[in-house]
Amino acid sequence: MAPHDDDLVHFPADDEPVPVPVSAPPWKILVVDDDQEVHDITRLALAGLAVDGRPVALRSLHTAAAARDALAAERDIGVVMLDVVMESDHAGLELARWIRHDLGDPHVRIVLRTGQPGLAPEHKVMSDYDIHDYRDKTELTARRLATTVLGALRSYRDLTAIAELHRRERVLAAACARFVPERLLALLGRSDAAEAVLGDQVEREMTVLVVDQRGFTDRAERQTASDTFAALNHFFAAIVPPIDEQGGVVDKYLGDGLIAVFPDSPVHAVRAALAIVARARDLGVGVGIGVHVGPVTLGLVGADGRMQSTVVADTVQLAAHVERLTRRFDVALLVTEAVHARLPRELAGDTRPLGVSRTGKQRPTAIFEVFSADAPGLRADKRATRDAVVTAVRAMGEWRTAEAEQVLTGLTVEYPGDLALTVLREECRRHRHAVS
Repeated sequence: MAPHDDDLVHFPADDEPVPVPVSAPPWKILVVDDDQEVHDITRLALAGLAVDGRPVALRSLHTAAAARDALAAERDIGVVMLDVVMESDHAGLELARWIRHDLGDPHVRIVLRTGQPGLAPEHKVMSDYDIHDYRDKTELTARRLATTVLGALRSYRDLTAIAELHRRERVLAAACARFVPERLLALLGRSDAAEAVLGDQVEREMTVLVVDQRGFTDRAERQTASDTFAALNHFFAAIVPPIDEQGGVVDKYLGDGLIAVFPDSPVHAVRAALAIVARARDLGVGVGIGVHVGPVTLGLVGADGRMQSTVVADTVQLAAHVERLTRRFDVALLVTEAVHARLPRELAGDTRPLGVSRTGKQRPTAIFEVFSADAPGLRADKRATRDAVVTAVRAMGEWRTAEAEQVLTGLTVEYPGDLALTVLREECRRHRHAVS
């Protein structure tokens, strides 16, 4: 009785499965031919064949349609011994094309066998189809059949090994990118982490964004360490995507905050900052963000065994200082005059000056609040008082502090919840008392 299409034939003895060690699974070979004698001859010719210590297991099918189902279900078949003429004169050729184009399997080795070579000339088949070998059935002695299968299996072994290496390289590259972002490497003129060397650096203008989470220490004291880590990761998962979307790179994480750099326009950093404010508010978390643009040195520091990227510049120090001022003014986002000067009209319309910052060796710089990400009511109040605040801050800069104090006193009475107005008014009073 001829075997059914789904009969599984193992070697070397009979049709019963041969136990195979888990570490050495058999090589799967699919024999597709409508002639039962071909299956019998193939089984005898390959009896006892082993490659790399792994035995060979044959599955016999009699139609191209049945082979499609088997190949779709089992993606680890190494070799297909395929007849050309079956349901139709070109059923085998059509199956070979289906394997490559529809199934998308580039690894399985296809050995075409035909008893009617005139229907499919060898040179045309080898040229038009991605197959491993093409044989006339009349020339396939038992030895040549075994040699053909041995070569096909070794080719399949090598192709799958190369594919696995490429997969592992992609995984490794993705893992490296989690520690040294590809965009950061590109800024250093490197295409991948393997090329990066200690001391790589670049000097150029960039925008630095510093984020700090408000009230983190108090919350952490009330949580377990596990809960704190989970909260931090949840926070960063929310605020890092806007940085990526605006072309920024996270330089480093600083406990409950981070430093990011933007190699292009400061507008990208401000847009990312506004998105961070909104996302943090959705999490029920407050943030303070400082943004400054200027020359920086970006490079790799550390030792040969472990290195990391860092940004070294007064620009970073000023951005961090501006971030700290957000706590004093009780605002979410402050930018320096250099950043504010480059904002488009639609962003600049929702800003207001908050005086001049003086820190360390930095020359004094005007600072501005960007409030377009504030809650609607607060945003409306700041829009309503913007012109008056501009007038008061200008008067402060011209040492007309009494005039500025008068304007600010009126504003604080009308808008008591706006702490920044109170801070500016107190500055005016301190200056007036100092000179009196």
